[in-house]
Amino acid sequence: MQRPHLEESLMRVVLTQHAATAHLFLMVPIAWALKAAGHEVVIAGQPDIIDPILHTGLTAVEVGKMSDMGALLESLPADKKIYGSGYDIAELRPEKLNYSYVRDCLAAFASPLALDLITDEPMYDELVDFAREWKPDLVIWDSITFPGPVAAAAVGAAQVRSLLGRDHWARMYSLFLKLRAEQPGEVTENPVRDWLTAKLDRFDLPFHDDLILGQATIDPMPSWMRFPIDHEHLAHEYKTVRFIPYNGPSLIPDWLKQPAPERPRVCFSLGVSGREVWGGRGSVRAQDLFDAVADLDIEVVATLKANQFDAGSKIPDNVRLVEHVPLNALLPSCSAIIHHGGTGTTETAVIHGVPHLVVPAALYDEAPAARAIAARGASIVLEQEDFSVTTLRRDLLRLLNEPSFKQSATRLQQEMAAAPTPHDLVADLVDLTERHHAGR
Repeated sequence: MQRPHLEESLMRVVLTQHAATAHLFLMVPIAWALKAAGHEVVIAGQPDIIDPILHTGLTAVEVGKMSDMGALLESLPADKKIYGSGYDIAELRPEKLNYSYVRDCLAAFASPLALDLITDEPMYDELVDFAREWKPDLVIWDSITFPGPVAAAAVGAAQVRSLLGRDHWARMYSLFLKLRAEQPGEVTENPVRDWLTAKLDRFDLPFHDDLILGQATIDPMPSWMRFPIDHEHLAHEYKTVRFIPYNGPSLIPDWLKQPAPERPRVCFSLGVSGREVWGGRGSVRAQDLFDAVADLDIEVVATLKANQFDAGSKIPDNVRLVEHVPLNALLPSCSAIIHHGGTGTTETAVIHGVPHLVVPAALYDEAPAARAIAARGASIVLEQEDFSVTTLRRDLLRLLNEPSFKQSATRLQQEMAAAPTPHDLVADLVDLTERHHAGR
C-alpha cells in the first residue's frame, strides 16, 4: 500500500554516506533541493560525520560506530587495504582487464579490504532499524555506502546511488558480466552478489540485481566523462545533474571582498579528504610549491592546515596561507588552480571556468579523470614520476600564459551550466519513487 503522503507526491527521503566530509558535500545540494520542494529529508551517517551534517542545516540520524577512517588507514598494513591487494577499481589498461583480474578486483573491493572498512556492521543494523521505524519512500546512497540499499530493501523503498566520481564500480561490474558470459561452460560465480547476499541474509531479505547499482544513478560528472556501459549485460539509468559547489560553513574573508589583484591569482588546494583521511599528506609538498612560485609575479592562495606543511617552512611573500576559504568564493578571482584531482575540487574549478594544474593523488580516479579533462584542453596533468619544483613551475607558467587553456576551461564551464540542476532532478526522483511503489 502506498503511503498517503506519497500519493500527494511528498516523500520521506533518507540520504546516507560514510563518514567523509567530501562525500557529504557532494550530496548536500540534492538534499536541499528535495527539502526545498517540500519533502522530508534526513541524512544518516556514522558519529564522526554528524557535526558536518548538522552544519548543513538538515536533520541528522546517527547510525553505526565511529569510523575514524584516518586513524584506521594509518594503522592497517598495506595488504589489509584495497590497493595493498594488488587490484585497482580504476584500472583502465585493456591488457590487465581479463576475466580473472576483473572478478578478483570486484571481490577485493567487496570485502574487508575496502567496502567493509568504510561502513561497519552496526551501520547496517541501525540504518535498517531506523528505516523500519521512519519508513522512507526513497533512499539515496553514496555509491560506496551499501547500508543504503540494504535499508531500502528492508522497507520496500526506492533506492538510488549518488556517485562520488567516475563510475568505476559499474564499469567493472558491467565488464565482469560481459567477460563471464564469454567463459566456457556455465559460469555463474559473482563475488559482488555473494558479498551483498550475506548482508541481506542477516535481515532475511532476498538479493536483487538493482541493489548493486541502485535503481538509477545520480551522476554529477560531465556526461563526456561517463564510461560506456555494456547494456546487453547491464541495463542502467543515469540521471545527470549539474555539480553545485558546497564547501560547508564558510566565511568570506575581508581580503577576498576586495578587487582581485592585477597580477594573476592562483589557488592551491589538496582537498578535504587529504586533511581528514590521509593525515595531511598530499600529492604536492607545500615546500615544493613555495619554492616553485617564490620568484613569480603572481599571488598564490594556499589552503593548508598546520599539519600540511613543516613548521619551519619558508613561505614566500607572494603566498597567502589560509586554513580554509570557500573555493566557490575564491575561484572566480583565480587564473589557475593547482590541486590533487579530487572530485569536489575538480568540478568546482570546471563550474568557474578555471584552468587546472593537477598533480594527481592516488586515492581513487584522480589521475585518469585529470587526463580526461586535459584531453579537452582545460588542464595540465603533472604525473608523480615527472614531478619536481622545476616542472611544477614550468607547467604553471604554461597554464597562465597560453590562452588555449582558459578558452577550453570556459567551454567546459558552458557545457556544465547546461546540465539539469538538482531542482530539475527532484521531479525525476519523485517519478522513479512513484513508479517503484506502484510496481510493488
